[in-house]
Amino acid sequence: MIQLQHSSKMLSIDYIHRFISSLVFTAVLETLVIYILLRFLFKKKELGGKKIIFGGIFASFATIPYVWFVFPYINTWSRQTSLNWSEPFVFLVEALFYRMFFKVDIRIALFLSLVANLASYLLGPILRSHGLWLYW
Repeated sequence: MIQLQHSSKMLSIDYIHRFISSLVFTAVLETLVIYILLRFLFKKKELGGKKIIFGGIFASFATIPYVWFVFPYINTWSRQTSLNWSEPFVFLVEALFYRMFFKVDIRIALFLSLVANLASYLLGPILRSHGLWLYW
């Protein structure tokens, strides 16, 4: 097994595979949620489908590495402490991105980020607990 030494923790290939699986899941689910909310709830017809899809995927790709590779390695934080700090960070960064990229009101951007992040944060563990998760 190939492992990379990082501080006092080890990054294994298995960890990288879990990250990639989670990244794909997060990007697809959150983008779908954002698309549905912008198109059908907020009726933002002026936003093209490609722009919404790009924005959703970009936001996930830009923030999830912090959850997996930055916050867990800050000092000697536990997994729970890391999540307690990384999830609000991701929520706010993505909301600001949605505000600027989609040019929507800040309340809409905050709502998009909250619902999309809650969907992936809650659905991921449910799928894993029922054996419905693909790791490669």
